[in-house]
Amino acid sequence: MLVYSGGTQGGAIADSLAQLYSAVQRVVETCRAGENAGRFTVMIDDVSLLEVAANGSADDVLDFLHYCVTLTSEMNCSLVVLIHEDIYSSEDGVGLLAHLRYIADLVIKAAPLSTGLATDVHGQLSVVNKGMLIEQRPAKGQKVWSFHFKVKENGADFFYPGSRH
Repeated sequence: MLVYSGGTQGGAIADSLAQLYSAVQRVVETCRAGENAGRFTVMIDDVSLLEVAANGSADDVLDFLHYCVTLTSEMNCSLVVLIHEDIYSSEDGVGLLAHLRYIADLVIKAAPLSTGLATDVHGQLSVVNKGMLIEQRPAKGQKVWSFHFKVKENGADFFYPGSRH
């Protein structure tokens, strides 16, 4: 388990994130070796916590994430990043959110139902797969799938809107 304890100011924050990246890279290289070889996933549970630890430096967090993205091609792994859109809806945070959407191959957005609460459906997922496109097109040309979901005790059910779940 990797834990980022934060830095002091300026260059110290960037140095701390560089050390975190080095630790992630070492774990990835270790996981690639021997009988563990194959595809695996690096998960960042909440980008906003990285930004808090970096004293609000979105630029340093983006640099760290760009380094992590390089692992996807160099080390044959996937990178999954959780970001809370509501935190970044202000003018200050919209740049980070837009940048993460730009570099993502797949964007999954979970949201409450637009019609309000329901007993048999807890929310909706929108999935945009930018990686399927042969050429980069405007957002309206991207394939979007919509699903409903119901959270259960040990997981969730996903189904098309209007279908039997």
